[in-house]
Amino acid sequence: MPPMKSSDKIFPITTFISDLPADLIPPSPSSFPENGPVSGRVVIVGDVHGMRKSLEALLDKVGFDKSKGDHLILVGDLVNKGPDSSGVVDLAIKLGASAVRGNHENAVLNAAAEINATRDTLLHSRNLTSSPAVPEHPAADLPGDNVQDFETPGKSASTTTTTGATTSHSTASVLSKRQLDWLAALPLILRVKLPHVPTSSFGDNLIVVHAGLVPGVSLEDQDPHAVMHIRSVVRTSGDEDGFMPAETSGEESWVMEWDRWQDSLASKTTVIFGHDARRRLQLGKYAIGLDSACLYGHQLSADTGIEHQVIQVECADASIVPTVSVNQGDKQ
Repeated sequence: MPPMKSSDKIFPITTFISDLPADLIPPSPSSFPENGPVSGRVVIVGDVHGMRKSLEALLDKVGFDKSKGDHLILVGDLVNKGPDSSGVVDLAIKLGASAVRGNHENAVLNAAAEINATRDTLLHSRNLTSSPAVPEHPAADLPGDNVQDFETPGKSASTTTTTGATTSHSTASVLSKRQLDWLAALPLILRVKLPHVPTSSFGDNLIVVHAGLVPGVSLEDQDPHAVMHIRSVVRTSGDEDGFMPAETSGEESWVMEWDRWQDSLASKTTVIFGHDARRRLQLGKYAIGLDSACLYGHQLSADTGIEHQVIQVECADASIVPTVSVNQGDKQ
């Protein structure tokens, strides 16, 4: 399995690591009233991909209530491919959600920059007083991106509804400047300092990223491309404790090595991530993968923070047909 090649262009990063503000961190369960409703939760949701109806259904099932202190965190890939990327971003902003940048946010931001550059070129190359008007959507003149779908094992294409993959350029063309600016400001890594709960399996720290982390490497030294794309790791030649990120699925998820590494540490860190729809829901000891392939007609998943309860809903939007295997270079 070859290591990852950082060939994708990374849109300028405003914040690499962000800490969740203290007033959004959930209190210890010991402070909740006995047999009373749990409030002030952190609700972490997997890859939404523009499936707004599914996100709304999941928040309803979770009983999400911002007025009671609940806080929404999204693991990236809020946008692209699904039917309502703009609606998902609007809902996230309305709810005051936190999120991290996924590979699809990165692709959409790059596409938006290309659209703007094309618009500027057209404006400067034409005599606007005598030439036809600049196209309202210059993205139509740009080549489509190569973000692809994967085949879902055990599920035939005929069981899903084909809507066609929404390309990064077409997604960028329907997002407002406010929405794009919100996406551009997202960190790649969100760090949550948890209250001490002896019975919690989360450990001392909770990290939210889109795709994953390389075991044995500090947060500050993680590779930005890998944080948005990693699915597996390969051992570094000559270093039995060193790993390199790989984008293909491989035999094991990076989660397996992460769990082994955490078991050797006194202070544990749990990672919640998305991206790996082929493996669907992953429940490691110290890593939880929440991409359960809602985009392809399966479930949308959430983890309710310290309670560590995974809640799912069936896809409520029109799904798309997967076409390309992850091992063939999927950019999902």
